[in-house]
Amino acid sequence: MDIETINKLIAENGVRTVIVAGTDPAGVLRGKRLTVPYFQHAVEGGVNFSSYLLGTTTMDEVLPGLFDTGIPDVRGKIDLDSFRLAPWEENTAIVLMDWHTEEDEPHPLCPRSALKRQVSRAAAMGYKEMVSLELEFYLLPTPIQEIRQGRWSNLEPASKDIHCYSVFEGHFFEPIIGKLRDCFPNEIEACLPEWGQGQFEVNLYRSDAVAMADMAVLLKLAAKQIAARAGATATFMAKLREDLSGCSGHIHFSLRDKETGASVFYDPARPLRLSDTFEQFVAGNMDVFHEAALFYAPNVNSFKRMQANSFAGTTRCWGVDNRTAGFRAINESAGKARLEIRIGGADLNPYLAIATGLGAGLRGIREKLTPPPVATGNNYEQQVETIPPSLALAVAATEAGPAIRDILSPELVENALRIARFELGVFQGTVTDLERRRYLETV
Repeated sequence: MDIETINKLIAENGVRTVIVAGTDPAGVLRGKRLTVPYFQHAVEGGVNFSSYLLGTTTMDEVLPGLFDTGIPDVRGKIDLDSFRLAPWEENTAIVLMDWHTEEDEPHPLCPRSALKRQVSRAAAMGYKEMVSLELEFYLLPTPIQEIRQGRWSNLEPASKDIHCYSVFEGHFFEPIIGKLRDCFPNEIEACLPEWGQGQFEVNLYRSDAVAMADMAVLLKLAAKQIAARAGATATFMAKLREDLSGCSGHIHFSLRDKETGASVFYDPARPLRLSDTFEQFVAGNMDVFHEAALFYAPNVNSFKRMQANSFAGTTRCWGVDNRTAGFRAINESAGKARLEIRIGGADLNPYLAIATGLGAGLRGIREKLTPPPVATGNNYEQQVETIPPSLALAVAATEAGPAIRDILSPELVENALRIARFELGVFQGTVTDLERRRYLETV
């Protein structure tokens, strides 16, 4: 999209504010709200930010070593192709950025640039990637203002019972969910009540990898703002409460021939109708199952979702249309042949998670890796390797794994480890309500 087209959109829609935003390592959108004249000025030179935002936590803590860097600027380079109206705010548009160094090079810690590198690798191998995301979240009847003032406990869900796929249940949330669909009429394929009380799933229609990650962060932003205006709260926490279903972030991948557009995953002549290329893609992901877990489950809370018989992708196996496998193959037709990676929660950074899955799959193709035999039945109850059960063990697996550094770059992996280690320290030193409940009276 060129600036002339954008200026026309701005004028026709009465835009007064343009949000420029990029994601930090956690996938949180960071940015500024600009006037239209300053946005037009910033298109060429970009917008400067403090570089601390690429090495901090969701709570903006100052991590050890930050001041040793001198905290130079990082430049947000505007991607005009991502410009769109933001109808969840009045008279507002939004455009996304890539983080660049002061020398105008892609910043080594930029999640969006990390994904773009994988897309370039796919193109160099003759492939065009297609990706879609399923994101689950809870709509809580508690006003966000109460939560912002400290009400983090005693949060009741919107319903006492589970009404998965219920059209009637969906009716009660339509004032919020309907507005969300209105904001993304061409990107949201479907919305449905999920397997949790007041939980919803949004299915995003397939697109290229960067567009899908962009869409995911915008969807989260819009859902939270629309819910807040309605006196409610939307949360994408992986595990809101121990007795409620977790929130997943399943990623679907397919590869096509860059020139012809034909699926390279589908082969009707084979017994499972899945090609050698598909099996190599699966094998590449299974090969880094443990060391890649940190990029699908980046928080302490992420691993509370990883439970057997819970629809979480905890198992290191692949199966055809089998939701108990961490890697689910869909072989219905050439147009729908794809791999679903079921490991991630809704709290993942979509840029890093998609980059991990795509990069691992491409590595499997390059090295012609072979997956184990296809799994059947309930894999939760079989002798199958499982995901690291905690953030600490995921960190240890990433520390020991060389392949993930080839996929995402050593700098980006070390930054993720640094943040995860800090998070572990926070939780290790914090006394919880559960501890007080169990020990205050009894010891």
